[in-house]
Amino acid sequence: MSGEQLESIIIQKPALYPEGIDYNPNTDKFIVGSFREGAVYEVSLDGTYRQLINDDRLSSVLVVRVDVKRNRLFVVNSDIGASIRHSSKGFKKTASLGIYELSTGKAINFIDLGKLLPNQNHLANGMTLDSEGNAYVTDRFSPVIYKVDTQGKASIFLESNRFLGEGINLNGIVFNPDGYLIVVKKGEGVLFKVPLMNPNNFSEIKLPQKFIGGDGLILANRKELIVIANRAAGKITETVFALRSEDDWKTAKVTNKRKFREVYVTTGVVGKGKIYVMHSNLKALIQASEEKKKQLKKMATIQQIGTIKN
Repeated sequence: MSGEQLESIIIQKPALYPEGIDYNPNTDKFIVGSFREGAVYEVSLDGTYRQLINDDRLSSVLVVRVDVKRNRLFVVNSDIGASIRHSSKGFKKTASLGIYELSTGKAINFIDLGKLLPNQNHLANGMTLDSEGNAYVTDRFSPVIYKVDTQGKASIFLESNRFLGEGINLNGIVFNPDGYLIVVKKGEGVLFKVPLMNPNNFSEIKLPQKFIGGDGLILANRKELIVIANRAAGKITETVFALRSEDDWKTAKVTNKRKFREVYVTTGVVGKGKIYVMHSNLKALIQASEEKKKQLKKMATIQQIGTIKN
């Protein structure tokens, strides 16, 4: 997050409203999911695009994750009434994970996570993969982290009342190769460290401040984490923070930050050593009436904010 010349890529499709983004090194292109359309697109560095996945089971795509090693693309799906496609389960009742071939977009599996807690509200939101290819998915409205193993079997990896709260709770999540997950609780602005071998032994990371609105997380390396915060609980943050830990994420300090205008910056990705974040004022779409949603045509921006130095 420095003063170097930085790229700004405008996705040339109006009203896409992407929240999730990843980078495919095989094609040197981004992959984004549409909150509005329930579809997945491949985006070139010049902002041109093509549709990669069109699956009627998708409503709002919140996360896309590339697994190059296994030729897989993971897609997290929910429904909070902002999509042109509504799920059969209804408003705030959908939490699912679609798995597709990365190279072709062909469907492999589609997993209903919400059925693990059928009487609760759901908004599947964050997702990460461990080194074995297991997927971990957070739920904003239920206090859980789901796990989907490499055979497609879904389970509740961790459930805790500590993840309860007003509004939006668990959100972005990353896997640290040292054997644990780091997850952000958006409304409270705190981070948790969750060991894979003993998830119930999770702990809150001691931080110098709250990251209210913490949405996307990017693990730059084992010691450095990027927190992308927009707004929550009546507080407008709109800042990307760089954090560093020298004690295996018992504590962390802020080493850098970049303030944005009120654009509702959501998630980000690293591609070829460059750090990118994305924004399209998604909040305006979510809050708009159904008639107003039809009129919104904003194009999304993929903004480079810096580079990762070895």
